[in-house]
Amino acid sequence: MRINYPSTEPHGEIRQLLPNFFYVPGTIKLAPGVIINRNMGVARWQNQLTLINPIRLRPQLEEKLQDLGRVSHAIRLGYHHGCDDLYYRDHFNLTFWRQRGSDFYPPKADRVLREDEGCPIPGGRFIIFSQSQFPESVLWLPFSGGLLISCDALQYWHSWHGCSWFGRNLLRFSGIRRGMQIAPAWRARMTPNGKDPRLWLKHDFEQILRQPFLHFLAAHGDFCADNAYEKVAYAVERAFPGIGRAA
Repeated sequence: MRINYPSTEPHGEIRQLLPNFFYVPGTIKLAPGVIINRNMGVARWQNQLTLINPIRLRPQLEEKLQDLGRVSHAIRLGYHHGCDDLYYRDHFNLTFWRQRGSDFYPPKADRVLREDEGCPIPGGRFIIFSQSQFPESVLWLPFSGGLLISCDALQYWHSWHGCSWFGRNLLRFSGIRRGMQIAPAWRARMTPNGKDPRLWLKHDFEQILRQPFLHFLAAHGDFCADNAYEKVAYAVERAFPGIGRAA
């Protein structure tokens, strides 16, 4: 059976951010003229590559990706992401990781994300949002003093690269600003009706702050190097006044 996978969206080159960690800056079209950026992380351990928040690449760059190692795993961290996951699962026969219930896009999980129970990168761990209305998680990797990778929950914006004029203004309208932040639209969507968004998810972000890290990358925005923990802690304190630092 022929499957019509989503077409490749405009994206940049593979860039190395840390030893054994790379990323590809890409884009996603939300509506005609409304384009925002998105990022794929690529973690390497020995000769195996793990794709985090996968983005389908044009054929020439896909070949360069395979020059880095064998594409062995793909991880979906957020519920509303994953349009290119089926392409990778079918074409690379890799192990696909996602949370139970994170089925907005196919395919089914080969491995279910659970805290403290398996990670394709030795020493890495998933932090699962236990209170969010839809599945969401972050990934911590023991790279270069600690690397935190999120999907939509936490975002760091230094510029608006990869965004069209309409996309940039849509982000601003949704509450996104420059700097590190808990995305306001995501926070509202993840809070069940009748719950106070000023308090709901507090425990989940406390769990994140218990993990030491220096660097950060989300599915949207920019890479934050060297002082990411301080920026995340400040963003969490702004969102939940009085939360304090847990680490």
